[in-house]
Amino acid sequence: MTVSLDRVSFTYSSGGAGLEDISLDIREGELLAVIGPSGCGKSTILKLIAGFLIPQSGRITIGGEDMTQVPPRKRDLGIVFQNYALFPHMTLAANVGYALKLRQVPAAEAGERVREALGMVGLGHLADRLPRSLSGGQQQRVALARALVFRPRALLLDEPLSALDATLRGEMRDEIARLQRLHGIATLHITHDQEEALSMAHRVAVMRDGRILQVDTPERLYARPVSRAVAAFVGQANLLDGVVIDPLNVRTPIGNLACGAHAFPRGMAVTVLIRPEAIRPVESAAGPNRFAGSITRDRFLGALRRFDFTLANGVRLTLETDRHVAPPGAIELPPAAVQVIATGQEGAGRSAETKNVNPAVPA
Repeated sequence: MTVSLDRVSFTYSSGGAGLEDISLDIREGELLAVIGPSGCGKSTILKLIAGFLIPQSGRITIGGEDMTQVPPRKRDLGIVFQNYALFPHMTLAANVGYALKLRQVPAAEAGERVREALGMVGLGHLADRLPRSLSGGQQQRVALARALVFRPRALLLDEPLSALDATLRGEMRDEIARLQRLHGIATLHITHDQEEALSMAHRVAVMRDGRILQVDTPERLYARPVSRAVAAFVGQANLLDGVVIDPLNVRTPIGNLACGAHAFPRGMAVTVLIRPEAIRPVESAAGPNRFAGSITRDRFLGALRRFDFTLANGVRLTLETDRHVAPPGAIELPPAAVQVIATGQEGAGRSAETKNVNPAVPA
């Protein structure tokens, strides 16, 4: 069952993050993740779909049915919140069965569905426990079972893993993805965690300032961002200002670079994207797209190392290598890894560490 937003706009009276003319589909059987910086409007999308907010304009449909003005209780949606929202005085079975009780499902059928739902998340043996006796990960599993037990039309996940530690987050990522695919339910997943979104979702939407910048598969979003803002937000990125020379060459602050083929016209100001893992350590700086420099920072990250490599003109690039690679004295930027993308009007997309945004191209 598809959930659709058609040209939806919303403005908070307090001036908080709203939405501007948003159109978005969550397809049947799809897990769509929405990511973006704090205040971009991603949680507002969830609240509008859930019926907690009503848009000033546009339509929200579920399975083709207009739900724009329908109250939350009549939308038949499963919701999992960040804080689990379990009833502390109820057993796990009673928590999971609460939605069935509200829907007046016969007791025998309700009991069977509760057992099935708890078994599905591996907690059938704890049905008589109270929530306070469970770990955070177990409580989140109960919340998932409760959201799915009444067979909702769609599932909404509001940063469900943010309260868990790193190990539990990894386990629950896999669990949510497994359950979503098992049920084939249209699912909206709001998260601030890029790794979470990229590893779980069929598609990912990137938001900024109440607008959607790009919706694509995780692979294409990372490999082919449509703008500087998306490239800067998704993954680690080296970003250079550039000017197009021809379809295979671009001028940058570190010199002219051979690049991957593009369709931008000669003389156009663009952004050049080079992912850290695409930069190659080499023995010599002799040759095209090769540069000498020095390591100004070396970070050991377990399976890999992340180096800050500063060129003679002061431009800093970041590269990632296998952990056994020695600090290089020269690097190569393979032309296929030098991507030319639109700069757009979203700004520089500046952020920490490897979101290197280097100065304008000299005349």
